[in-house]
Amino acid sequence: MLSQLPEQADPLRLCEQGKDFAGRVALRDFARLAPLLTSSEGEAAFTLGFDKDGEGRARIRGHVEAVLWLVCQRCMQPMRYPVNTDFLLSPVQGLGEAESLPPEFDPLLLEERSLHPVDLVEDELILAIPPAPLHPASECGLDVAAYSAPDDEDVAGSEKENPFAVLQQMKRDSD
Repeated sequence: MLSQLPEQADPLRLCEQGKDFAGRVALRDFARLAPLLTSSEGEAAFTLGFDKDGEGRARIRGHVEAVLWLVCQRCMQPMRYPVNTDFLLSPVQGLGEAESLPPEFDPLLLEERSLHPVDLVEDELILAIPPAPLHPASECGLDVAAYSAPDDEDVAGSEKENPFAVLQQMKRDSD
């Protein structure tokens, strides 16, 4: 439950204690995510598990599910974008530690001793947003076919005006 999730915590200590959290957070409560959405209605469901792997490395296993409302970059209309993502983080103290992590881990660079665990959920939702969200072509409010490239037959059948035709004519006239 969200009430069990501490407002601020030391992730290394949570990993030592083997803490698990699950809950829901209203999307409007995410200050960095909300401006990226067309509507901040709804909520994100999450699980966070803090523990250590077989090598004693601190790790944070997480899962986030939400439906985000974004702007389709083709038709500029709101679109529903479901997010269902897992992540695996390892808290590290510096870049050297981050570089030595196995490839399945993403580093969580600790600038301070503690963090807001709910920020991990917000980070994953922000990372899940594609650079240019698009409806599937069948659902888009824009007729994609009207803006597609012309067929080769259309191009071959139409004579394009040569921009250098005037120069060619001037050369002929001077000869």
